[in-house]
Amino acid sequence: METIKGHLSPLRDKPIEEVFLESLLKLGFLSILVVIATDFAFTRLTEQRSVIVNGSILFAILSAAVVYRLGQYKTSVLLIGLIILTAMFYQSIASDSITTSSMAVVMVVGFGFSVLLKGKLLAAMQLLTLLGMVVVFAWLIAHPARYGKPNASDIVVAGITYCILFFFISYSTWILKKRYDQYLEVLAEQNLELIEKTNEIETQNEELILSQDNLAQLNSHLEQKVQERTCELEKQNDRLIKYAFTNAHHVRGPVARLLGLVHLTKIDNEIDYPRFFNLIEVQAKEIDEVVKQINRELE
Repeated sequence: METIKGHLSPLRDKPIEEVFLESLLKLGFLSILVVIATDFAFTRLTEQRSVIVNGSILFAILSAAVVYRLGQYKTSVLLIGLIILTAMFYQSIASDSITTSSMAVVMVVGFGFSVLLKGKLLAAMQLLTLLGMVVVFAWLIAHPARYGKPNASDIVVAGITYCILFFFISYSTWILKKRYDQYLEVLAEQNLELIEKTNEIETQNEELILSQDNLAQLNSHLEQKVQERTCELEKQNDRLIKYAFTNAHHVRGPVARLLGLVHLTKIDNEIDYPRFFNLIEVQAKEIDEVVKQINRELE
């Protein structure tokens, strides 16, 4: 199990949401610096509205980065999203004309929410953003004189268009992100199954190696026993050869002489029996000594 966790840990150390947030913070910081430099070059920071908006966005990025470094991922996302939305809605209301830059940033924020958040929190932030857009366009309709008395129908059409675009971008991003998460879960499950099979194969391999070692030891013992048995057989064979040699040379002689003495009694009636039995005793003792020698050699 530890091996499996060790293989899976690289997948969980850096989720795609955190990678995207880090990239968003870096890109946002560079972008707001460019915007501030451009405003300084052309307006000398004389417009209070630009100072407030740009300062708010810069504060949102820096504070979100600090909070993220402290390990508060969701707080970081909510912080940067809410501050930027507030700044964009303020810019839309405080502007002297209807501009698309603020709504474009709102679209980006909605896209970011779809990537960075999940579940009920995502739905709440998307609904809050959509309501903010409705409030902004309602404000534009209620104060037409402030923006050069535009036609109310044009504002309604623009509001509906932006709301539809926001919904399309947010929903499409949410679908793609959800499908990506599903593929990632399937990939993680397949990876887990692959690791389990790999561990199973490694275990079987270890068992096979252990069996091979046991078999090698058994073969070694078997070879040793075969060698020992062979040595014993060779020794027994040597004993049998010695026995055959002794039987052929040392036993056969006294036996032949005894047989000769027996045959002599059959053809000679005048036998010196004391001397005859003395000769038989000599030959019997010689046979007995040979048999004892054979027993000592066989033992």
